[in-house]
Amino acid sequence: MSLLDWLLNPTGLTPHGFCLSWAPGLVALHAGSDVVIGLAYLSIPLAIAAFVKMRPDIKYSWVAYLFVAFILACGTTHLMAILTLWVPAYGIEGLIKLVTAILSIATAALLWPLLPKIAALPSAAELERRVEERTAELARVVEEQQVTLAQRDLLLREVYHRVKNNLQMVDGLLVMQSRQITDPDARKALRGLRDRIFALGLVHQQLMSSSDLKTFDIAPFLSELSGNIVDGGAGGGVALSVEAIPLDVDLDFAIPLGLLVNELVTNSLKHAFPDGGGEIEVNLSRADGGDLLLVVADNGKGYDGEPPRSGGPKVALGSTIIKGLVAQMEGTIMVESKPGLTRSEIRVAAPQTVPATAPMTGPMAGQVAA
Repeated sequence: MSLLDWLLNPTGLTPHGFCLSWAPGLVALHAGSDVVIGLAYLSIPLAIAAFVKMRPDIKYSWVAYLFVAFILACGTTHLMAILTLWVPAYGIEGLIKLVTAILSIATAALLWPLLPKIAALPSAAELERRVEERTAELARVVEEQQVTLAQRDLLLREVYHRVKNNLQMVDGLLVMQSRQITDPDARKALRGLRDRIFALGLVHQQLMSSSDLKTFDIAPFLSELSGNIVDGGAGGGVALSVEAIPLDVDLDFAIPLGLLVNELVTNSLKHAFPDGGGEIEVNLSRADGGDLLLVVADNGKGYDGEPPRSGGPKVALGSTIIKGLVAQMEGTIMVESKPGLTRSEIRVAAPQTVPATAPMTGPMAGQVAA
C-alpha cells in the first residue's frame, strides 16, 4: 500500500457515512455540526492572536500563541470529520489528531506550572488602587516641592530686600557724610560712590520683583538707572534717551553692565557739557553673531584721547573701573571722540540661561567693593 493510499483510501475501510447508513438526516447533522464547530475553532485563535498583537505588554503572551495552535488543530480535526463522511482519509485524520494531542499535552504541561504566576498578576482593581496611591504620593511630593519653592522664594525676596535696604542705609550715611564735607572734589567722589551703590541696589530691587527671582528684563533697569544718574547730576539741562532690547539677565550680568552704564553716563555728565546742556544716548542692541552691543554717546565737546603724561595726574577711577568691568565680562571697548560726539561702544557675549546666583568674581570684585 502506497503512502497516499494509506492517507486517503486505506484498503478495506469505508467512509464514516457508511456507518451512518447514509441516512440523510444523520449525515447532514454531523456535517453541519462539524462545519460550525470547525469555523468557530478557526475564528477563536485568530481573535486571540489579534488581541495579543494589539497588547504587546501582556506577560506570558507565548501561552496565548500555544492556545492558538492547539485550537487550530482542534478545528482542523472537525473539518477532517466532514471529509471522512465521504472519503476514508483516516490516515490524514489520525495524523492531525496526533498533532492535536501533542499540542494539547504541551499546553497542559506548560499551563499548570504557569498558573501561580498568572494568578499573582495584579487585577484591574489592584492596578487602579496602585495608580491612585502613586498619584496621591506624587501629589504630596509636588505639594511639598511647591511649599519648598515658596519658602525659597520668600527667603530670596527677603535677602534681596535686606541687601537693598542695607545699600540704602549706606547711601544715607554717604549723604550725611557729604554734608559735612566742603571740598568739591570729595563731594563729587562721594556722589559717584552713591551712584554705584544705587546701581547695585537697583539690581536687587529688580530681582526682588521678578517672577523667578533669578532674571529680570534689562531694558527698564537701564532706563531707571540712567535716569537716576542724569537727574542727580545734570541739573535739568541734559536730555536722556535710552533704548534697549528686551533681554532677561541675571545678577552676575546685570551688575557689571549696570556699573558700566553708570560710569559712562557719569563721565558724559562730568566732562562733555561744560555749558550745562546736551544729549546723552544709551543703547543696548544685538550685534551680528548674537553678541550684545552697548553704546553710550553724547554730543558734548569731546576730548583728544591722549593718555596722561608720566608724572602727571593719576588715571581717573572711572576709567579704571570701566576697563576692569569690560575685562570681567570678556568684552571689548571702542571709544570715538571728537567735538560734538563722544561714543563708547562695548561688545560682550549675550548671557546664557541663568544658573544659580554666584558671588561676583573677577578683577572688579575688589574695586567695586572698595
